[in-house]
Amino acid sequence: MPTTARDFQRAAGQRLTTAQFLLDNRYNLDAMYLAGYTVECSLKALILELTPAPDRTKTFKKISSGKKMHEPEVLGMLLKDLGKPIPLKLVKRFRRSGWSTALRYESGRTDTGETRSFLKTAKAVHDWVEVQLS
Repeated sequence: MPTTARDFQRAAGQRLTTAQFLLDNRYNLDAMYLAGYTVECSLKALILELTPAPDRTKTFKKISSGKKMHEPEVLGMLLKDLGKPIPLKLVKRFRRSGWSTALRYESGRTDTGETRSFLKTAKAVHDWVEVQLS
C-alpha cells in the first residue's frame, strides 16, 4: 500500500504503462479502466505532498477509503482546498471521458479513439503532478 506522495506517483506511472500496453494490444476497455487509476493515484500523490506533515496520516486514511475517493472531482476539491486546483484544461478533458469505477463490471470493447484520448488525459495529469512534485 502506498504511503507517500512518491509511492502514489510510482503506482500511477505503472498503471499508465500497463494501460498503454493494454491499448496497444487492443484491450481498450481494460486500458481505459486502468488509466483512470493513473489519474486517481497522481492526484492522491499531490494531495499528500501538499498536506502538512503532521496531518498526512489522517489525510492518507481519508483519501484511501470510501467510494468517493476514486472520483477525480472529489480529489480535485481537496486539491483546491490545499491551494492547488487542477488546471481547468485537465478537468475539461477528464469530464469528456466515460471513465468510472463501474468500468470494472463491463465487458466488451470501447472505442479506440476514445480510449487513446483518455490515456493522453491520464498522461497529462500524471505529468502535471510530476512537475508539482519536483
